[in-house]
Amino acid sequence: MISEPRLRTLLAQASKTAENGKLAAALTLYQQIVEEAPNEVEGWLGVAQLNPDPRKREEAYERVLALEPENPLALVGLATLRGEPVSEEVRLAAAALVTPVKAEESPTKEQEAEELVAETAVDLPFPPVDPRHDHVELTCYRHPSRKTGLRCYTCDKPICTQCAKKTPVGYRCPECIREAEDAFFNATPLDYVVALLVSLPLSLLVGFLLSLIGGGFFFILLIFFIGGAVGSLIGRLTKQAVGRRRGRYLPHLVAASVVIGGLFAAAPALIGLLFGSLGSLFGLIVPGIYTFIASSAAFYQMK
Repeated sequence: MISEPRLRTLLAQASKTAENGKLAAALTLYQQIVEEAPNEVEGWLGVAQLNPDPRKREEAYERVLALEPENPLALVGLATLRGEPVSEEVRLAAAALVTPVKAEESPTKEQEAEELVAETAVDLPFPPVDPRHDHVELTCYRHPSRKTGLRCYTCDKPICTQCAKKTPVGYRCPECIREAEDAFFNATPLDYVVALLVSLPLSLLVGFLLSLIGGGFFFILLIFFIGGAVGSLIGRLTKQAVGRRRGRYLPHLVAASVVIGGLFAAAPALIGLLFGSLGSLFGLIVPGIYTFIASSAAFYQMK
C-alpha cells in the first residue's frame, strides 16, 4: 500500500485536477489511488463521481459502502443511480460534505452543469461526468499515437503512463524531472576535464600495480575488500579536485576511468587470449572483480 503522505498528495492532486474541469485526468488519478490503496474511501468516491460508465459508478459506490456502510455521499449517489428514494436526513448529511468547486468552464457550461445536478438531485463534490464537457481525447506529447488522461503536474502537458514518473507531488514528465535535477548540477566543462585528469592517471596506476601482482586465491579474496576502498578513494580525490561540484555525467566519467584502469591490468591476459592461450582466462579474474567493485564505488562517491 502506498504511504500516507503520498496518498494525501495524490488525493489533493486528483481533487485539484477535477476542480479545474479536467475530469478524465482526475478519474485516472483516482483509479491509480484505488489500485494502490484499495481501502481508500475518498479514492472510490472520486471514481464513482467521475466515471462515465453508470455500472462502474455503481460498483464504486458499493465499494465505498462496503468500507463505510453509512457514508452519505455513497448512499445518495447509489440511490440516485438506481432511482431509489433517499431520506432527507441522509441527503442533508451528504450536502454537508460537499465542497464548492470552481471549475474552469465558460458560464454556459457552468449553467449546464448546474442544471444536470438539479435534474439528478445529487449533491457531489465535483460536477458529474458529461460527455459533452469532457470529450477531448489527449495524446502523449512524446508519443502522439498513445491516448492518455494524465497530465504533467508541472507543465500540464499530456503524458502516457510510460512517460509519467511518480514523484511526491504527483506525476511529472521526463523533461520537467530533468530540469528539476539540473538545479542540483553545478559542474562546469572545466570540471569534467579536471575529473578526467585526476581519475584516469590514478586508475591507470592502480591497474599497473594489479598487473604486477599474481592472481593467487588469497589475493582474489583480498580484492573483494580492497577494490571498493580503492574505487572510493579515486572518487573522493576526484570530487575534491572539482570542488565537490556535481555534474550529471561526472560519476559516469570517473567510473569509466576506473574501468580503463581495470582493462590496463587485464591487458596481459587479453593479449594471451588473442594468441590462443586459454590459461590466460585465470588472469582476468582479479582485474574483472576489481573493475566491477571499484567502478561502482567510484560512481557512488561522485553522485
